[in-house]
Amino acid sequence: MKKIVVVEDEDALREDLVDVLTEAGYGVRSGADGQEGLALILNETPDLVICDRLMPVMSGYDLLDTLRRDRPDLNSLPFIFLTALTDVRDRHSVADLNPTLYLGKPIDHRDLLRVVGDLLSMPSRAA
Repeated sequence: MKKIVVVEDEDALREDLVDVLTEAGYGVRSGADGQEGLALILNETPDLVICDRLMPVMSGYDLLDTLRRDRPDLNSLPFIFLTALTDVRDRHSVADLNPTLYLGKPIDHRDLLRVVGDLLSMPSRAA
Protein backbone atom coordinates (compact mmCIF):
# COMPACT_ATOMS: atom_id res chain seq x y z
CA MET A 1 0.00 0.00 0.00
CA LYS A 2 1.37 3.41 -0.99
CA LYS A 3 1.78 5.85 1.89
CA ILE A 4 0.87 9.53 1.71
CA VAL A 5 1.45 12.30 4.25
CA VAL A 6 -1.05 15.18 4.14
CA VAL A 7 -0.04 18.42 5.86
CA GLU A 8 -2.86 20.96 6.13
CA ASP A 9 -3.80 23.36 8.92
CA GLU A 10 -7.49 23.61 7.98
CA ASP A 11 -9.09 20.73 9.88
CA ALA A 12 -12.07 20.15 7.57
CA LEU A 13 -9.93 20.13 4.42
CA ARG A 14 -7.30 17.89 6.02
CA GLU A 15 -9.98 15.39 7.07
CA ASP A 16 -11.55 15.54 3.62
CA LEU A 17 -8.23 14.84 1.90
CA VAL A 18 -7.50 11.97 4.27
CA ASP A 19 -10.95 10.46 3.63
CA VAL A 20 -10.69 10.73 -0.16
CA LEU A 21 -7.18 9.26 -0.28
CA THR A 22 -7.98 6.51 2.21
CA GLU A 23 -11.09 5.49 0.27
CA ALA A 24 -8.89 5.28 -2.83
CA GLY A 25 -6.73 2.69 -1.07
CA TYR A 26 -3.78 4.76 0.16
CA GLY A 27 -2.32 4.64 3.65
CA VAL A 28 -2.61 8.22 4.88
CA ARG A 29 -1.13 10.05 7.86
CA SER A 30 -1.76 13.73 8.46
CA GLY A 31 -0.42 16.70 10.35
CA ALA A 32 -1.81 20.16 11.08
CA ASP A 33 1.39 22.13 10.50
CA GLY A 34 4.81 21.83 8.95
CA GLN A 35 6.47 20.67 12.14
CA GLU A 36 4.03 17.76 12.51
CA GLY A 37 4.39 17.03 8.81
CA LEU A 38 8.16 16.97 8.99
CA ALA A 39 8.08 14.51 11.88
CA LEU A 40 5.66 12.26 9.98
CA ILE A 41 7.78 12.35 6.83
CA LEU A 42 10.95 11.50 8.73
CA ASN A 43 9.25 8.70 10.70
CA GLU A 44 6.99 7.24 8.02
CA THR A 45 9.05 7.65 4.82
CA PRO A 46 5.95 8.16 2.67
CA ASP A 47 5.68 7.64 -1.08
CA LEU A 48 4.19 11.13 -1.58
CA VAL A 49 3.53 14.35 0.38
CA ILE A 50 0.64 16.78 -0.11
CA CYS A 51 1.29 20.00 1.77
CA ASP A 52 -0.24 23.45 2.24
CA ARG A 53 2.08 26.45 1.83
CA LEU A 54 0.99 28.72 4.68
CA MET A 55 0.56 27.12 8.09
CA PRO A 56 1.32 27.98 11.71
CA VAL A 57 4.45 26.79 13.51
CA MET A 58 6.26 25.81 10.27
CA SER A 59 5.15 26.70 6.77
CA GLY A 60 5.08 24.26 3.88
CA TYR A 61 7.93 26.23 2.32
CA ASP A 62 10.03 25.79 5.47
CA LEU A 63 9.15 22.09 5.63
CA LEU A 64 10.32 21.45 2.07
CA ASP A 65 13.36 23.69 2.54
CA THR A 66 14.34 21.66 5.62
CA LEU A 67 13.94 18.40 3.72
CA ARG A 68 15.99 19.64 0.77
CA ARG A 69 18.75 20.96 3.04
CA ASP A 70 18.92 18.24 5.70
CA ARG A 71 17.69 15.13 3.91
CA PRO A 72 18.95 15.06 0.31
CA ASP A 73 18.21 11.32 0.34
CA LEU A 74 14.52 12.34 0.14
CA ASN A 75 14.91 14.60 -2.90
CA SER A 76 13.11 12.06 -5.08
CA LEU A 77 10.07 12.05 -2.75
CA PRO A 78 7.14 13.50 -4.74
CA PHE A 79 6.04 16.69 -2.97
CA ILE A 80 2.85 18.51 -3.95
CA PHE A 81 2.01 21.98 -2.72
CA LEU A 82 -1.80 22.25 -2.48
CA THR A 83 -2.46 25.90 -1.73
CA ALA A 84 -4.72 28.89 -2.14
CA LEU A 85 -1.63 30.86 -3.19
CA THR A 86 -2.14 30.48 -6.91
CA ASP A 87 -0.54 33.65 -8.25
CA VAL A 88 2.40 33.00 -10.56
CA ARG A 89 4.66 34.95 -8.18
CA ASP A 90 3.82 32.48 -5.42
CA ARG A 91 4.76 29.59 -7.67
CA HIS A 92 8.06 31.26 -8.53
CA SER A 93 8.79 31.87 -4.84
CA VAL A 94 9.09 28.10 -4.25
CA ALA A 95 10.69 27.14 -7.55
CA ASP A 96 14.13 26.93 -5.94
CA LEU A 97 12.84 24.05 -3.79
CA ASN A 98 11.74 22.08 -6.85
CA PRO A 99 8.35 20.82 -5.64
CA THR A 100 6.93 18.10 -7.88
CA LEU A 101 3.67 19.99 -8.41
CA TYR A 102 2.01 23.21 -7.30
CA LEU A 103 -1.78 22.82 -7.26
CA GLY A 104 -4.42 25.41 -6.41
CA LYS A 105 -7.27 25.09 -3.94
CA PRO A 106 -9.97 24.09 -4.23
CA ILE A 107 -9.18 20.95 -6.18
CA ASP A 108 -11.64 18.45 -7.52
CA HIS A 109 -11.24 15.06 -5.84
CA ARG A 110 -11.06 13.26 -9.18
CA ASP A 111 -8.27 15.56 -10.35
CA LEU A 112 -6.36 15.04 -7.12
CA LEU A 113 -6.69 11.27 -7.33
CA ARG A 114 -5.58 11.32 -10.97
CA VAL A 115 -2.48 13.39 -10.14
CA VAL A 116 -1.63 11.24 -7.12
CA GLY A 117 -2.13 8.04 -9.10
CA ASP A 118 0.03 9.34 -11.93
CA LEU A 119 2.86 10.35 -9.58
CA LEU A 120 2.80 7.10 -7.64
CA SER A 121 2.82 4.98 -10.78
CA MET A 122 5.88 6.76 -12.20
CA PRO A 123 9.39 5.40 -11.64
CA SER A 124 11.25 7.27 -8.90
CA ARG A 125 12.62 10.64 -9.92
CA ALA A 126 16.36 11.01 -9.90
CA ALA A 127 17.67 12.49 -6.65
